[in-house]
Amino acid sequence: MGAWEAAVVPRPSPQTDRVIAVIELLAASERGATMTEIARSLDLSQATCVHLLAALTTAGFLFREPEGRRYHLGPALAHPGRVAAERYPVLAAARPEMVALSAQVGLPCFALELDRGHARLVHHTWAPGSSPTPVRLGETLPLNPPLGLVFVAWGPDEDFDAWLASDAEKWAGREQQYRAARAAVREFGFVVELAPDAVNSADLAGTLDERPSPYRDGRLHRLLSAHGDRAHILTDLSSARTYAVSAIGAPVIDGTGRVVLSLSLAAFPAPLSGSTIRELGTSLRSSANAVAASLP
Repeated sequence: MGAWEAAVVPRPSPQTDRVIAVIELLAASERGATMTEIARSLDLSQATCVHLLAALTTAGFLFREPEGRRYHLGPALAHPGRVAAERYPVLAAARPEMVALSAQVGLPCFALELDRGHARLVHHTWAPGSSPTPVRLGETLPLNPPLGLVFVAWGPDEDFDAWLASDAEKWAGREQQYRAARAAVREFGFVVELAPDAVNSADLAGTLDERPSPYRDGRLHRLLSAHGDRAHILTDLSSARTYAVSAIGAPVIDGTGRVVLSLSLAAFPAPLSGSTIRELGTSLRSSANAVAASLP
């Protein structure tokens, strides 16, 4: 995991975000959706929604049933979809598993991939009837310890050692703590990240929205790993206890033993019991394994 080179990336426009949200909403629903359902789910006005859907339908990106007036993904997406599936087989394999998992557990599911020492959000799904997550596709998170263990815990030792070497806070016992965490999560089959100390959601959202830079990464790292004296990774899972959990992650491991994608559940409405964490983690790991098994 080498040093990240900052890139100047334009922020997505609200219009672009709305188009993406409509396509993702319909991709997650076999029944399609009416204009009213789309407007309600995406918190759009009827006026905005009618023009947006009309433009996408005219372009062939959407199709509207003549009788039921439900919208579905259109034929113009078929060819680029095939091209993308051939070019990014892991993401094509992950999408249906993520949709099914979100429906099963009632939580959003996030897919992240490695990108120059960062985790980049490449897809997300949400439970039927719930609103899409506010996090934009393409957002990146730094992977310096304690963040990013899911990408290195199951991989080669050299990847884990490189991750350890990127730790900016090498106080006594820190490396031993991470090695113990690695052993624990490999036994669980998933990574449980405990919620940081009280973090201002506006600060987190504002930092995520900044242009990529080492300064932004530093602020994000401090916000996401602000645990004081507490551990970031859960290593002792007791069914009788409850835990404030930030995310549960599982790796998608290819035939070479490398982690090519991580799947994560997040946005938990309340602390979770140890037994619930184990159930969610097991379901998540099963989905990740199914994605891995379908890779060429």
